[in-house]
Amino acid sequence: MKSKIYMKKIVITLAVIFCNLLVFIQTNAQCEKKKFCKENLGDYDYRSQSSFAELSPGDTSSVNFVLYGNQRYRIFVCSDPELGDVSWKVVRPERVTKRSIASIKKDTAIVYKVDENGDYITDESGNLVVKSKKVNTDTLWNTQRVAVDKVMFDNKKNSDKMFFEVTPKKTERYIVRVSIPDGDPNFAGCSNVYIGKLPIESKKFSKQGHQPTGDTY
Repeated sequence: MKSKIYMKKIVITLAVIFCNLLVFIQTNAQCEKKKFCKENLGDYDYRSQSSFAELSPGDTSSVNFVLYGNQRYRIFVCSDPELGDVSWKVVRPERVTKRSIASIKKDTAIVYKVDENGDYITDESGNLVVKSKKVNTDTLWNTQRVAVDKVMFDNKKNSDKMFFEVTPKKTERYIVRVSIPDGDPNFAGCSNVYIGKLPIESKKFSKQGHQPTGDTY
């Protein structure tokens, strides 16, 4: 009896997961069909790495993608106008070395007075007379490699530009970070990240006709 109940729970769980997945796929498909900002598309091919999602006010989302060297790319985000003034950035993750203090050790060095013969001078109680004190500090550091975002484009700082264009010299990973402003949490609208590629023709000599012959003298 217990095994039947257990199997029934598994079937129900799988059914719920399948339904949620189906809704997610259908939603993304609907957002993909909505062509926001058609005037920004240009002659780029957006079929490879563009992403489409349904977001609500207050949501944040990130899209990871790869840009290949010697290819011209155009990147922009367009959303349902009812989502408000959407913020988005194009960042490139970089590894940097970060140092932090592990511990600080302090040691006091004391110099005592001596007479003309080099003997220590004592006071009336027989204690050595202090000439000077110096505190030596030794700092121990922790060093680690951490990932930070190098901002390549911020739509809030480039209000006059509708998209970001770049031709990377080498293949690198990038991230688009999208932030939806606060509003009605019950509303959901499409927010699409467009990543278009425009191949750059290689500049090479082409062979046409017959091979030229050298002059004879």
